[in-house]
Amino acid sequence: MEKSYLDKMRSKETLCMSYMQKADDMFAMNDYSHSREECVYLQKAAELRYEMAQISSGEERRYQQRKLQELNQRIRSIVRIIDPELWEKMQNRPESKKEKPAAEADKTENMPGDAEKPDVTEEEAARWFRKQPAQSFDDVAGMEDIKELLKGSLKRMDRSGIARRLKQPQQKSFLFLGLSGCGKTYVAEAFIHELMDAGYKYIFLQASDILSRYVGEAEKIVDRVFETARKNAPCVVFIDELDGVCKNRSMANLPQHAATLTTAFLTAHNQIADSDSQVIFIGATNYPDQLDTAMHNRVRLVKVSLPSKEARAQVFEKEFSDIVVREDDLTGEWMAEQTEGYDYRDICKRLVPAIKEAISDDLMTIYKDDDKAVQALDDGRYKLGRNIFEKAMKQCMPSPKDETAIDDWIRHFHMEQAVMG
Repeated sequence: MEKSYLDKMRSKETLCMSYMQKADDMFAMNDYSHSREECVYLQKAAELRYEMAQISSGEERRYQQRKLQELNQRIRSIVRIIDPELWEKMQNRPESKKEKPAAEADKTENMPGDAEKPDVTEEEAARWFRKQPAQSFDDVAGMEDIKELLKGSLKRMDRSGIARRLKQPQQKSFLFLGLSGCGKTYVAEAFIHELMDAGYKYIFLQASDILSRYVGEAEKIVDRVFETARKNAPCVVFIDELDGVCKNRSMANLPQHAATLTTAFLTAHNQIADSDSQVIFIGATNYPDQLDTAMHNRVRLVKVSLPSKEARAQVFEKEFSDIVVREDDLTGEWMAEQTEGYDYRDICKRLVPAIKEAISDDLMTIYKDDDKAVQALDDGRYKLGRNIFEKAMKQCMPSPKDETAIDDWIRHFHMEQAVMG
């Protein structure tokens, strides 16, 4: 019986998604204009959602009901454009009929368990708060220009009273952008460490913590996040993978629920940007082109590039200076020269552990005993040479990466800003 139910649900879900894809294709084929044909496919998808809600129960039923509501909203928005007369008739329908799938009464309205999912609880909101990150600016290798920028922002925050008196705008939102592994989160958390030294509380979420399969739930979470931050000011909010919750509304075929979430996010963000509240917002993304353009104009862009030679040298010196004596020719500068194109993740998460593992193997080969090996490290009899470094490097080639797309986007963004004055 259970297998039959699951097979039936899978079949209906597959067909439903197929109809939705056909609706999207029809929209694209019609030069991104809505049409009756698009509505027909969405109608068929809505009818399948209705059927799935009818045969399911509990959480699955609530999910199908909300998906049905989402489809109905999309259909109504299209009808309003292509057939205003029909739209008026739909508006004049009794309230009990408005959430029916397309042409038939929606019997799911009075189904058991069809209550709205409750708003974010205090317990859920409490889990957003984080402890102070361990690293400060002193622990960040390289990135001198970024650290100076953020230190300047900290200084101006300390002078907020003067800024208000002189009517100086306060920069309270920052967007860290760059390739995966370049250190965006690390330097952002170092900034947060400094803010917490100044008395700020810290809220952290990833996009996946906000996105929900319940229609409208993500918007509630976004609103509650900023509300919680205001109530706990001074407070810093850090959302990683921001492009997941503030998608560019001009993107082709963007689902309506994603556009709605973007609007909700911008509205909630404006409440801190346009007020005197001591709330700092930080976002991070690998894909700035997928962020809504309205958000670009609300933040200070902080480009985090691949680590420079000097930064890589600092990382190696920090990792090995206190744990092992090195041969004279194994300098931080030499190791940095060998690792052109490596990002922080390549070095800290892959190469350094591989070097330490190679050291361990070499020690046991030479000294045969754990205690003797440790003693050799302590008294400096064992020295790390280039041969061990090169052996580890062969196992840890840099991950492929290309900053061209991000650099082109930044260049285009600044050109647009210059044109706009």
